[in-house]
Amino acid sequence: MRILHFSKIKKIDEGIVVGIGKFDGVHLGHQKILGIVSAEAKKKGRVAGVITFRNFPVEFLLCRWEEKLSLIKRAGIELCIWSDFDEISQLSPERFLEILLEAGVKTIVVGYNFRFGKDRKGDIKFLKNKAKGQGFSLVIVPPYKKNGEIVSASNIRRLIKSGNVYKANKLLGRYFSVSGKVVRGKGIGKEIGFPTANLSLENNISIGEGVYAGWTLYNKNAYKSAIVIGHSPTFNDNTKKFEVFLIDFGKRKNLYNKQMLVFLYKKLRRQIKFKDKEQLKRHIEKDIKKIKSLLRQHIPLLKFDI
Repeated sequence: MRILHFSKIKKIDEGIVVGIGKFDGVHLGHQKILGIVSAEAKKKGRVAGVITFRNFPVEFLLCRWEEKLSLIKRAGIELCIWSDFDEISQLSPERFLEILLEAGVKTIVVGYNFRFGKDRKGDIKFLKNKAKGQGFSLVIVPPYKKNGEIVSASNIRRLIKSGNVYKANKLLGRYFSVSGKVVRGKGIGKEIGFPTANLSLENNISIGEGVYAGWTLYNKNAYKSAIVIGHSPTFNDNTKKFEVFLIDFGKRKNLYNKQMLVFLYKKLRRQIKFKDKEQLKRHIEKDIKKIKSLLRQHIPLLKFDI
């Protein structure tokens, strides 16, 4: 896939079928749009492309930029034109469309609620009116529903914040993942026989507190993991943390400053205040046994090839 900044757009003679959107998380609804772009381009002998943002105003992103590019590529997209939101947010809808047409865009594919341009003045009605006289076709993709519920990035974020990553995964069409660097913690896990990697996450991701089952990708290997998000009530520690215990990791190594990718599968339970360390240890043993059983038939998406 060719990756091109918006300022470097040049005319493509074959013509472009382009999907436009934030594609935040590249969820099932986005995948529907990308599939239409790819099929339409193949049918007409044109380049399958997208226009998207790397960064834009939002509480937290649903996937890393590298993951987003990989998922877009997997959908059959050949050209990704990108920018940061601030770089083009002041363009009028007319100027934005003019740039696309000058680059050879022949078909525009967007979601049903698409808006663009300065102050979000461009909309579906605007595109329909312009399509009539400016020689491009327009495909409007209706809302994508899963079990009767509209799939949207805002809904997925709400689910993740509430801790319902299992349902969020269903709407994403894959396992939600976060990346972070291992930093020093207080060593409580090691003290009770379950040394954890304390991660500093890459962006301001807000995930509901609790104990989760998932996987950790480290050094090209995937480990079933117990993931603890939140404070430590047993030790009266109100610092919110993201800790990972790698099951069957073997002899502990120095993991400080190492990068890890964590896939969240399902929340097991809320945080509990135990009466002492021994009770906590026994409960962790039960958690790990349950996680091993739960993840036996599930394999995460681990490779991201750009």
